[in-house]
Amino acid sequence: MKKVLYIVFYYPPIGGSGVHRGVKFTRYLPEFNWDSVVLTPDPKLIKQPKDYSLLNEVSPEQKIHHFFTLDARWLFKIFWGLKLPQVVNWLNYHIFKPDADILALPFLRFKISQLIKKYKIDLIFISGPPFSLMLNVLWLKKKYPLPVIVDFRDDWSMGQSRLDNPPPESFRKYEVNLEHQVLSKADKVIVANEAIKNNFLSLHPDLSAEHFVVITNGYDEKDFQKVFPPRETEKDKLQIVYIGSLYGRRQPGIVWQVLIDLVEQRKINPDKISIHLYGPNYRSFVFNGFENNKILEKMVNLHPYLPHSQVPRVMSQADVLWLFIGSGPKSDAISTGKIFEYMRSGKPIWAVINPQGIAADILKSSGLAFIADNENPDEIASSLVNLYKNWQEGKLTVQPNWDYIHSFERRRLTKKLAEVFEQTLTNVNNNNFYTSHQSLNGQS
Repeated sequence: MKKVLYIVFYYPPIGGSGVHRGVKFTRYLPEFNWDSVVLTPDPKLIKQPKDYSLLNEVSPEQKIHHFFTLDARWLFKIFWGLKLPQVVNWLNYHIFKPDADILALPFLRFKISQLIKKYKIDLIFISGPPFSLMLNVLWLKKKYPLPVIVDFRDDWSMGQSRLDNPPPESFRKYEVNLEHQVLSKADKVIVANEAIKNNFLSLHPDLSAEHFVVITNGYDEKDFQKVFPPRETEKDKLQIVYIGSLYGRRQPGIVWQVLIDLVEQRKINPDKISIHLYGPNYRSFVFNGFENNKILEKMVNLHPYLPHSQVPRVMSQADVLWLFIGSGPKSDAISTGKIFEYMRSGKPIWAVINPQGIAADILKSSGLAFIADNENPDEIASSLVNLYKNWQEGKLTVQPNWDYIHSFERRRLTKKLAEVFEQTLTNVNNNNFYTSHQSLNGQS
């Protein structure tokens, strides 16, 4: 079996949406003749929610090594508590470049060198964010004759956080240049959706489209094998479920206003609709501007972070799954990982998103989506009333396009990743042989 060193910041028992891609890749790579060695930070040092149920998805044979890091988020928490976000911004844009996890690099590189030697690594695979991990590409290509592939789960310099909180121009130029170096030095670049690829190509036109491979997020069929009974509560209500975090531009104020208006117009009955949000969400953010609204208090319920093992049950017992992506620059490039598990559930999906974006493109072929423009209150209201009336009349049914949905199964996606590994390894080995041969001829 060939060996890949997989450098990833978020891995069990760390929880959250960014973890699942790495867990599923490492779970299925051995089926395609690749044995992965995971290098990830010591979870005790990371200020991230933990989901110990995810450890059940990691093979007992999986090799996992940890590196030491200094997580600046503990420091940031102090400044946020003191209501000094400007200090956090200054540190991020002047000290921690490209991000706060740059502090891990010395410790990480020491472990990389150890593991390459110990396991006779054939290929290195680096996943981000955080994007400071990507800087290892430049170091690795100077130090080792190994292929290096990078995986972008999100956009980097054109990502949501950068666009919503623009950095100083000097930082912007520095980061774009750094991004270009990483992209050009990597032997292959994998991205989680087509929009990320297009953003990279528009910003770095000297790179070729063939340098990039799109491997989306997906769902694991094993997570959906259990059959769950119908829910025992709220049987007389239309139950709408949102799973995940609301943060940044994902503040659903436009949806809350629509709900209030529809109730006041008597187009929906607040006693017949129940909305449940599962995730590490802050009430003050979720209901910003609507904190004491009696209508929302009756209809909307916040729940804590849901262990991933329980997600299929909650989805199966919902009437409708809610997808919300806030409006703003480059919102068309956001797809979110939950979209694929939503589709596999076979439930109707109420998607309040950019109708021209990548998420809408993915959903349109599923046979499940009720899409509403995230900037158009009338569309949001119309789609919700449509769902509500169909439910009242017993006609809330969908026709899932299972052939299409199954194309996002994690095993299939991992097979594609293994094929990229094989092709890249062959290309790099051939190039190294050619370079070595040319060098020998030049010396003779």
